[in-house]
Amino acid sequence: MHRTTRIKITELNPHLMCALCGGYFIDATTIVECLHSFCKTCIVRYLETNKYCPMCDVQVHKTRPLLSIRSDKTLQDIVYKLVPGLFKDEMKRRRDFYAAYPMAEVPNGSNEDRGEVSEQDKGSLTDDEIVSLSIEFYEGSREEKKGTVENGDLEKEKKNGLRFLRCPAAMTVMHLAKFLRNKMDVPSKYKVEVLYEDEPLKEYYTLMDIAYIYPWRRNGPLPLKYRVQPACKRLKLSQLPPSEGTNTSGASECESVSDKAHSPATLPATSSSLPSPATPSHGSPSPGTGPALNGTSNCHPLPPAASRGRKTTLNGSTASALT
Repeated sequence: MHRTTRIKITELNPHLMCALCGGYFIDATTIVECLHSFCKTCIVRYLETNKYCPMCDVQVHKTRPLLSIRSDKTLQDIVYKLVPGLFKDEMKRRRDFYAAYPMAEVPNGSNEDRGEVSEQDKGSLTDDEIVSLSIEFYEGSREEKKGTVENGDLEKEKKNGLRFLRCPAAMTVMHLAKFLRNKMDVPSKYKVEVLYEDEPLKEYYTLMDIAYIYPWRRNGPLPLKYRVQPACKRLKLSQLPPSEGTNTSGASECESVSDKAHSPATLPATSSSLPSPATPSHGSPSPGTGPALNGTSNCHPLPPAASRGRKTTLNGSTASALT
């Protein structure tokens, strides 16, 4: 099974930090000629006395280098979302600055320039922030519910089992599934799966990841659903022609029962037990059919190949009772 590798924020730091000040990007600005990014104040101050990129020495502009730089809002949003608390701290610094120097405020500046934008308005979350979510039982996809809309039963069904929770933004889907399992006393042979609309969520997703990946605008609780499914399914084997060296009598796909319990050594010794190489056979099975144990299904593995319709040598003599 494919496993997704999670990357640490320290591994991304070279792509999120300004080479001039050594800090994370603030008002990220990119040079058009070489696409290197810096903080706006850092690169503007640098280009007052230089005309070349500080990283690759590419000429920005012959006479007016400030014409070849552009604000990079996408990169700045990525930095704010990846670095916890950065946006909140920056807004606080701006408010404190303009409170100490009222005359320095830009008349046409935006609310973000003045530090008056909250994290909720920006759409950013922090690890310690509390997220309100709703959880309900998943009753099928939207296409399956179209028939119930005409009867007026959809709203009634939506209200059944709907619960509201307040959880940290850093909580994972795995922890939420464990909470639901313990709350509802779900047996271990079943698995609890959490979904957003009709799409199952990865166990390592956090509530912060869900808020960034899916179109949740924080105008209400984060809508999640759950379903309970068997953790182990028995697969029906198709009728395939027998091949040499292949066991075609059937096998169990259930992983909840240990192999030790199905081994021939642990089966009770009864009159209908399979013959062993050291014991003469009292009957020969019909060709092309697998043996059955007291009428039960063929979930147990077959005995060794030496006991299946082949000639064996006992004390130097050939016994053909099984042929």
